[in-house]
Amino acid sequence: MQRNIVNPWSWQDRHGFVQANEVSEANRVIFISGQTSVDGDGNIMHIGDMRNQLEQALNNLESVLAQAGMDLTNVVHLNIYTTDIRSLMQEQDYFKDRLVKSGCRHAGTLLGVTALAFTGLMVAIEATAAA
Repeated sequence: MQRNIVNPWSWQDRHGFVQANEVSEANRVIFISGQTSVDGDGNIMHIGDMRNQLEQALNNLESVLAQAGMDLTNVVHLNIYTTDIRSLMQEQDYFKDRLVKSGCRHAGTLLGVTALAFTGLMVAIEATAAA
């Protein structure tokens, strides 16, 4: 896979994402459902705790990627859905640092929503990865 990062500006660097990823010569593309704070049986974890929900959602994302033979460096796009943007922004440094340290250079969007699929969930991370 060849990746060309498209950034006409530099402000996004402070937030750990890119404006666009141009992908060519990809052999595989995987579209990943929104990963949330659930255990292996689908039980909701960390109700009311944004930091731990975010961490669990990222852990689950990494598990799906690993099952597909990929990791966070393969992620080209993230949509982050949250029921509490203020709480999520308080964890922005954790989120950004974890992705940057893993080599993830994603384009993406943060969306505030009134609810997620199950009561108690505060964040869902949807991804597209390519290899």
